[in-house]
Amino acid sequence: MPHFSVTRARADRAVPAGRVGYDLNADRVLLHTFQTEDALGELLSTGQLLPDPKRAEPPFADAYGWMLREMGRRLPTSGDSALWFWARTTRDCLVDSCRNQRGGVLLTCRIPRERVLLSHFWDWHRALNGTPHVLELPCESDEDFEARRDRIWDELDDRKRAAGVFDKGFLEWPEDVRLDLERGWEQFLDPATYGRWDTVQATAHSLHAEDVIEAVRLDPL
Repeated sequence: MPHFSVTRARADRAVPAGRVGYDLNADRVLLHTFQTEDALGELLSTGQLLPDPKRAEPPFADAYGWMLREMGRRLPTSGDSALWFWARTTRDCLVDSCRNQRGGVLLTCRIPRERVLLSHFWDWHRALNGTPHVLELPCESDEDFEARRDRIWDELDDRKRAAGVFDKGFLEWPEDVRLDLERGWEQFLDPATYGRWDTVQATAHSLHAEDVIEAVRLDPL
Protein backbone atom coordinates (compact mmCIF):
# COMPACT_ATOMS: atom_id res chain seq x y z
CA MET A 1 0.00 0.00 0.00
CA PRO A 2 1.26 3.53 -0.74
CA HIS A 3 2.30 5.79 2.10
CA PHE A 4 0.53 8.70 0.36
CA SER A 5 -2.82 9.51 -1.21
CA VAL A 6 -3.35 9.07 -4.95
CA THR A 7 -6.14 11.21 -6.39
CA ARG A 8 -7.26 12.49 -9.78
CA ALA A 9 -8.03 16.06 -10.79
CA ARG A 10 -8.40 18.42 -13.69
CA ALA A 11 -5.21 20.32 -14.41
CA ASP A 12 -6.68 23.60 -13.17
CA ARG A 13 -7.78 22.01 -9.88
CA ALA A 14 -4.74 19.88 -9.04
CA VAL A 15 -3.03 22.60 -6.97
CA PRO A 16 -4.84 23.76 -3.79
CA ALA A 17 -5.80 27.41 -3.60
CA GLY A 18 -3.70 29.78 -1.51
CA ARG A 19 -0.03 30.11 -0.66
CA VAL A 20 2.09 27.08 -1.55
CA GLY A 21 4.28 27.36 1.55
CA TYR A 22 7.81 26.71 0.29
CA ASP A 23 10.61 27.04 2.86
CA LEU A 24 14.16 26.51 1.59
CA ASN A 25 15.47 26.28 5.15
CA ALA A 26 13.12 23.56 6.37
CA ASP A 27 14.53 20.26 7.59
CA ARG A 28 12.29 18.54 5.02
CA VAL A 29 11.92 20.75 1.96
CA LEU A 30 8.54 21.04 0.23
CA LEU A 31 8.97 20.10 -3.44
CA HIS A 32 6.84 19.46 -6.52
CA THR A 33 7.70 17.30 -9.50
CA PHE A 34 5.84 16.16 -12.61
CA GLN A 35 6.29 12.51 -13.48
CA THR A 36 4.78 9.93 -15.82
CA GLU A 37 2.21 7.31 -14.94
CA ASP A 38 4.97 4.70 -15.32
CA ALA A 39 7.09 6.59 -12.78
CA LEU A 40 4.19 6.58 -10.32
CA GLY A 41 3.83 2.85 -10.88
CA GLU A 42 7.53 2.34 -10.09
CA LEU A 43 7.16 4.38 -6.91
CA LEU A 44 4.12 2.40 -5.80
CA SER A 45 5.57 -1.02 -6.62
CA THR A 46 9.16 -0.60 -5.44
CA GLY A 47 8.90 2.17 -2.86
CA GLN A 48 11.32 4.43 -4.70
CA LEU A 49 11.75 6.29 -7.96
CA LEU A 50 15.11 6.47 -9.70
CA PRO A 51 15.78 8.89 -12.58
CA ASP A 52 16.18 7.68 -16.14
CA PRO A 53 19.50 8.94 -17.58
CA LYS A 54 18.06 8.63 -21.10
CA ARG A 55 15.67 11.51 -20.41
CA ALA A 56 18.55 14.02 -20.25
CA GLU A 57 18.64 16.19 -23.37
CA PRO A 58 21.82 15.41 -25.39
CA PRO A 59 22.58 19.06 -26.36
CA PHE A 60 22.92 19.88 -22.65
CA ALA A 61 24.87 16.79 -21.59
CA ASP A 62 27.84 18.86 -20.39
CA ALA A 63 25.67 20.99 -18.08
CA TYR A 64 23.80 17.98 -16.69
CA GLY A 65 27.15 16.25 -16.14
CA TRP A 66 28.39 19.25 -14.16
CA MET A 67 25.24 19.27 -12.01
CA LEU A 68 25.67 15.54 -11.31
CA ARG A 69 29.29 16.07 -10.27
CA GLU A 70 28.18 18.83 -7.89
CA MET A 71 25.48 16.56 -6.46
CA GLY A 72 28.07 13.81 -5.94
CA ARG A 73 30.35 16.28 -4.18
CA ARG A 74 27.72 17.93 -1.98
CA LEU A 75 25.13 15.24 -1.18
CA PRO A 76 25.43 12.05 0.90
CA THR A 77 23.65 10.09 -1.87
CA SER A 78 24.91 8.91 -5.25
CA GLY A 79 23.57 8.07 -8.70
CA ASP A 80 24.09 8.45 -12.41
CA SER A 81 21.19 10.85 -13.04
CA ALA A 82 18.91 13.32 -11.26
CA LEU A 83 15.26 13.87 -10.50
CA TRP A 84 14.16 17.51 -10.87
CA PHE A 85 11.77 19.40 -8.61
CA TRP A 86 10.34 22.85 -8.07
CA ALA A 87 11.59 24.08 -4.69
CA ARG A 88 10.00 27.54 -4.98
CA THR A 89 7.70 28.77 -7.67
CA THR A 90 4.31 30.41 -7.92
CA ARG A 91 0.98 28.66 -7.76
CA ASP A 92 0.19 30.04 -11.22
CA CYS A 93 3.34 28.40 -12.58
CA LEU A 94 2.34 25.06 -11.05
CA VAL A 95 -1.15 25.32 -12.54
CA ASP A 96 0.26 26.16 -15.99
CA SER A 97 2.64 23.21 -15.68
CA CYS A 98 -0.30 20.95 -14.78
CA ARG A 99 -2.03 22.02 -17.99
CA ASN A 100 1.12 21.21 -19.97
CA GLN A 101 1.48 17.84 -18.22
CA ARG A 102 -2.05 16.49 -18.75
CA GLY A 103 -2.01 12.71 -18.51
CA GLY A 104 0.97 12.87 -16.15
CA VAL A 105 1.23 12.96 -12.37
CA LEU A 106 1.95 15.82 -9.97
CA LEU A 107 3.86 14.65 -6.89
CA THR A 108 3.99 16.81 -3.77
CA CYS A 109 6.95 15.81 -1.60
CA ARG A 110 8.94 16.65 1.50
CA ILE A 111 12.52 15.47 1.19
CA PRO A 112 15.23 15.87 3.86
CA ARG A 113 17.20 19.01 3.02
CA GLU A 114 20.53 17.16 3.01
CA ARG A 115 19.37 14.92 0.13
CA VAL A 116 18.60 17.73 -2.33
CA LEU A 117 20.75 20.27 -4.11
CA LEU A 118 19.05 23.63 -4.62
CA SER A 119 19.80 25.81 -7.64
CA HIS A 120 18.50 29.09 -9.03
CA PHE A 121 16.18 28.20 -11.91
CA TRP A 122 17.01 31.06 -14.27
CA ASP A 123 20.72 31.19 -13.48
CA TRP A 124 20.93 27.44 -14.22
CA HIS A 125 20.49 28.48 -17.86
CA ARG A 126 24.05 29.86 -17.69
CA ALA A 127 25.27 26.28 -17.36
CA LEU A 128 22.89 25.06 -20.07
CA ASN A 129 24.30 27.69 -22.43
CA GLY A 130 27.93 27.38 -21.29
CA THR A 131 28.15 31.07 -20.36
CA PRO A 132 29.56 32.82 -17.27
CA HIS A 133 27.37 33.53 -14.27
CA VAL A 134 27.99 37.08 -13.11
CA LEU A 135 26.49 38.27 -9.83
CA GLU A 136 25.52 41.92 -9.51
CA LEU A 137 27.62 43.66 -6.86
CA PRO A 138 26.05 45.66 -4.01
CA CYS A 139 25.29 49.25 -5.04
CA GLU A 140 26.37 48.53 -8.63
CA SER A 141 24.37 50.43 -11.25
CA ASP A 142 22.71 48.56 -14.10
CA GLU A 143 25.11 50.19 -16.56
CA ASP A 144 28.20 49.21 -14.56
CA PHE A 145 26.95 45.65 -14.12
CA GLU A 146 26.21 45.23 -17.83
CA ALA A 147 29.63 46.62 -18.76
CA ARG A 148 31.40 44.28 -16.31
CA ARG A 149 29.31 41.30 -17.45
CA ASP A 150 30.01 41.99 -21.12
CA ARG A 151 33.74 42.31 -20.40
CA ILE A 152 33.77 38.92 -18.63
CA TRP A 153 31.86 37.29 -21.49
CA ASP A 154 34.18 38.84 -24.09
CA GLU A 155 37.26 37.66 -22.18
CA LEU A 156 35.88 34.10 -22.14
CA ASP A 157 35.20 34.21 -25.87
CA ASP A 158 38.77 35.39 -26.48
CA ARG A 159 40.18 32.51 -24.40
CA LYS A 160 38.00 29.99 -26.29
CA ARG A 161 39.09 31.34 -29.67
CA ALA A 162 42.74 31.26 -28.63
CA ALA A 163 42.36 27.60 -27.63
CA GLY A 164 40.45 26.68 -30.81
CA VAL A 165 37.36 25.53 -28.90
CA PHE A 166 34.93 28.36 -29.59
CA ASP A 167 32.20 26.06 -30.94
CA LYS A 168 32.87 23.08 -28.64
CA GLY A 169 31.18 21.97 -25.42
CA PHE A 170 32.85 23.27 -22.27
CA LEU A 171 34.18 19.83 -21.31
CA GLU A 172 36.49 20.15 -24.33
CA TRP A 173 37.87 23.52 -23.24
CA PRO A 174 41.30 23.84 -21.61
CA GLU A 175 40.99 22.89 -17.95
CA ASP A 176 41.80 26.37 -16.60
CA VAL A 177 39.09 27.97 -18.77
CA ARG A 178 36.49 25.34 -17.85
CA LEU A 179 37.23 25.51 -14.12
CA ASP A 180 36.94 29.31 -14.10
CA LEU A 181 33.52 28.98 -15.70
CA GLU A 182 32.32 26.22 -13.36
CA ARG A 183 33.51 28.06 -10.24
CA GLY A 184 31.26 30.95 -11.23
CA TRP A 185 28.28 28.61 -11.57
CA GLU A 186 28.68 27.43 -7.98
CA GLN A 187 27.23 30.77 -6.91
CA PHE A 188 23.76 29.83 -8.14
CA LEU A 189 23.88 26.72 -5.94
CA ASP A 190 24.07 28.97 -2.87
CA PRO A 191 20.63 29.93 -1.46
CA ALA A 192 22.24 32.94 0.22
CA THR A 193 22.44 34.57 -3.23
CA TYR A 194 18.72 34.14 -4.01
CA GLY A 195 16.21 36.95 -3.88
CA ARG A 196 13.01 36.54 -1.91
CA TRP A 197 10.89 35.89 -4.99
CA ASP A 198 13.41 34.01 -7.14
CA THR A 199 12.33 30.71 -8.66
CA VAL A 200 14.31 27.79 -7.22
CA GLN A 201 14.67 24.20 -8.42
CA ALA A 202 16.11 21.14 -6.71
CA THR A 203 17.74 17.89 -7.78
CA ALA A 204 17.96 14.55 -5.98
CA HIS A 205 19.38 11.15 -6.79
CA SER A 206 16.16 9.35 -5.83
CA LEU A 207 12.68 9.75 -4.41
CA HIS A 208 11.32 7.44 -1.70
CA ALA A 209 7.66 6.66 -1.15
CA GLU A 210 7.89 8.08 2.39
CA ASP A 211 9.00 11.41 0.87
CA VAL A 212 5.72 11.79 -1.03
CA ILE A 213 2.71 13.55 0.50
CA GLU A 214 0.32 13.26 -2.41
CA ALA A 215 0.12 12.12 -6.02
CA VAL A 216 -2.42 13.73 -8.35
CA ARG A 217 -3.14 12.12 -11.69
CA LEU A 218 -3.83 14.94 -14.14
CA ASP A 219 -6.87 14.32 -16.33
CA PRO A 220 -5.86 14.21 -20.00
CA LEU A 221 -8.69 16.52 -21.08
